[in-house]
Amino acid sequence: MRFIDASCAIGYRTVNYEIVNHERFYVQERVKQARDGRELIEELDFCGIDQAVISHNAMIDVDPGYGNKLAAAEAAGSGDRLLPSWAIAPPVTEPEYAPSALFPAMQAAGVKLLRAYPARNRYMLGRVAMDPLLGEISSLRIPLYLSPSEGWEPIYQVLQEYPDLTVILTNYGLWSHARLTFPLLRAYPNFYIETGDMQTAGEIREICRLFGPERLLFGSGFPSNAIGGPLAALRGSGISEEAMSAIASGNLLRLLGEVVL
Repeated sequence: MRFIDASCAIGYRTVNYEIVNHERFYVQERVKQARDGRELIEELDFCGIDQAVISHNAMIDVDPGYGNKLAAAEAAGSGDRLLPSWAIAPPVTEPEYAPSALFPAMQAAGVKLLRAYPARNRYMLGRVAMDPLLGEISSLRIPLYLSPSEGWEPIYQVLQEYPDLTVILTNYGLWSHARLTFPLLRAYPNFYIETGDMQTAGEIREICRLFGPERLLFGSGFPSNAIGGPLAALRGSGISEEAMSAIASGNLLRLLGEVVL
């Protein structure tokens, strides 16, 4: 079975390391980080993971554009093991994020996934600040990673404004999220959850029963989680081999194949 980790970060954080516990409470832990792509690939190999989608911590600790360049460079030097994702910022202040500039740059760098860190990068995630970029991201079927570590309200707001937007939820904490995510799974067919924090017994199986396995993407959220925990949670979830294969890599590959760039 092919496994693609849908969310790994590389690069050392300036603060080591904010872990989302629950309800936006943080704990700071010393965790094993990957300084670069080579160190992350060592972790992937140890766990038997074929590929990983990467971000770079410089996207939030330094500058989105600088982090994007580092992520692209690490992915380019990895063969096909690492798939780059980029962070976005408001085009009204940074013209390089206007659709006419961003999408050709993404195509040249082989980038098909985006991330938003509105609180960390000091902007509002919504139509006022981010249109027409978010509208174009939605129409081109480009997945956008969002985390409720910066609040659930921006996620609900952006989906209300762009109901066809493809969103991948990540870094949402280990406590039960059902009352916050199940309404989104019901209301928005392009809302997906990366499974890194989904380590409660029966959680993966319950979402598969209610919404189908196609709404989940295997991921670890490394280094917030070691890769082995989410991998064990998926393998021990009790779902069918077909459903597990879809979550392990099939769903992400389908989303990547739907991107129009």
